Amino acid sequence: MQWTAWIGLALGVVMVATPKPGPPPVILELGPVVPTPAPTPKSEQRKRLVTVITVQNSPKGDTVASFEVTDIADEGKDRTRTLASKTYSLAEENPDVKDLKEHIFRGIRELERDMLKYAEKAGPPKERAPLAPQTRP
Repeated sequence: MQWTAWIGLALGVVMVATPKPGPPPVILELGPVVPTPAPTPKSEQRKRLVTVITVQNSPKGDTVASFEVTDIADEGKDRTRTLASKTYSLAEENPDVKDLKEHIFRGIRELERDMLKYAEKAGPPKERAPLAPQTRP
């Protein structure tokens, strides 16, 4: 057994020490490595839209209206991402937008009239059933 191990070791040394036949591989010098440039960013279109409108009316005639405006990046193929968002309240007193605020409220009232017509055609709201008196235990 020991002889087999010695013979295997001797053959391994002879194979490593023997020069390999044939010339070395051909290596072509190509110059310095240039890093791969960053990919060109995809084309995006910046768009702004009103995403939420909230109107709260009371039977007494008070109205509170607010809306949210969102800026998005449209990447195409139904892909968008949000860039910025801000909520505006029409209850704020700002003399710069007073005329625009009145115009918006006229538009809201017109929209409310159209919505009430829609509700009549689609079916008015159902009346609630009266609550049964409850007894306490």
